[in-house]
Amino acid sequence: MTQQQLDRQKLEEEQIEAEIGLLRAWQSNLNAALRRQQESFVRLTLQKKYLLTFSSIFLAALSYIIFEIFASEKEELIRLSEKNFMTTFQTMNSIGAEALSTGDQDKLVLRAFVREVFNSKLDGLEEIFFLDAQRQFYVYQNVRGEEISDTAVASDSLWNALELQADEKVKIGNKIYLTKKLFYEANGQNIFVGYSRLLFTIDHINELVERKQRQVLIIGSTGFLVALVILGIVTALFVKRVQILNNGTKQVSKGIFEPLPVKGNDEISELTDSFNKMMIAVKERLMMSRYVSQTTLGMIRKAGVDDAVQDGLKEEICVLFSDVRGFTAFAEVNEPQYVIARLNRLLNLQVEIIKRYGGDIDKFVGDEVMAVFRGSAKEQRAVAAAVAIQEKLQPIFKAEEAFSRLRIGIGINSGVAVTGNIGSAERMDFTAIGDVVNTAARLCSVAKADEILIAEEVANHLPKGSVMLSEPFTLLLKNKLYAVTIYRVLYDEVS
Repeated sequence: MTQQQLDRQKLEEEQIEAEIGLLRAWQSNLNAALRRQQESFVRLTLQKKYLLTFSSIFLAALSYIIFEIFASEKEELIRLSEKNFMTTFQTMNSIGAEALSTGDQDKLVLRAFVREVFNSKLDGLEEIFFLDAQRQFYVYQNVRGEEISDTAVASDSLWNALELQADEKVKIGNKIYLTKKLFYEANGQNIFVGYSRLLFTIDHINELVERKQRQVLIIGSTGFLVALVILGIVTALFVKRVQILNNGTKQVSKGIFEPLPVKGNDEISELTDSFNKMMIAVKERLMMSRYVSQTTLGMIRKAGVDDAVQDGLKEEICVLFSDVRGFTAFAEVNEPQYVIARLNRLLNLQVEIIKRYGGDIDKFVGDEVMAVFRGSAKEQRAVAAAVAIQEKLQPIFKAEEAFSRLRIGIGINSGVAVTGNIGSAERMDFTAIGDVVNTAARLCSVAKADEILIAEEVANHLPKGSVMLSEPFTLLLKNKLYAVTIYRVLYDEVS
């Protein structure tokens, strides 16, 4: 082979290696993205995510059935039970009032009726009794078949309870007491003849509902386990196909172009088929690259590089700088932990106020705060925030010995600045730059302790009478060709 042919072959091999290198880089980026995604999901596999999602939904539905639906059913059963006992109680009172009015004549009739009520097997019925006007038990029967002598007299506590609970439905725990004060009409007058009481419980309803809940829980748990096993098998097959696809990408990154088997007729099979077509296209591209000039390849490679160009924009903003006077000396004579704690406290107080007035914290530079205000009335809000900072911190400086030599100086300016992402590829900050920012910083640096200085541009945007200002004066600030017109905010006189 001639030297020219050898050089061409070497160039073709370098081109193929370069394309394989790009594929390997793509695979590396893909693997890194997958690792980050796994870490964000606490390293849960796809199968575990499916199982966890299914379990959450199933258990939530099962809990809803067990607690919410059965709770509604329980309330409905209690309502029906109360309705049945109220009907029985009303019928019983009609017979009882007439029997009590005749003395012992109709006692047997009433007793037979009460016995018939118990024989009807009303679930929850506990006790029925009648007391006459002389406090004697006229008729008594309970669910255990116990009876009380006709000559037995009700205790004072029972009699008083009947008087208090008459014509009321009283619930104590799972027991419900129905009490009625009975009268009999004779010669146009209602004559008091005694009391009646019916006691029933809802224990049987609670037991019924709990039994159904246990049954549903057992059936649901069994179904859940069976479904979980089936879903686990299905997802395992699904994940296996995804893993085959992932292994195929790894093979391509190594320069092995073996097509993957396409099984089924679903989305995974379509994805596998698309991957095979892409792999063939990449293989063909590598084969065709020997016929493409180096200039063309260089242009393609250059077009594929992400230069991460950062766009900026011009924006009307109001900038506030706040600086702690005397903090350098304070830091030199105190322990670092103490200094940081006190500085953070001062910064937190300022940040809270700035945010309250709609400002954004741009950055902290040591003990200095830079804030930006945007939108309507930005100058007024910035000045209001500055006044609030002074009024908040001055009492603290005066009251606390640790801060006795500290004060705040503030400078504010408004105008057009350039904003955007500024920094290196590894670290960027969204910030504002320009003469507006520099002037605000200079105003802050020349502001005396407890002083707020604002530029003329800020003063011109303040509503008339909203803030008391000093007479304008001029200062030649650092790096400025001309003197700047400045106002001092007289917040002490306003407050």
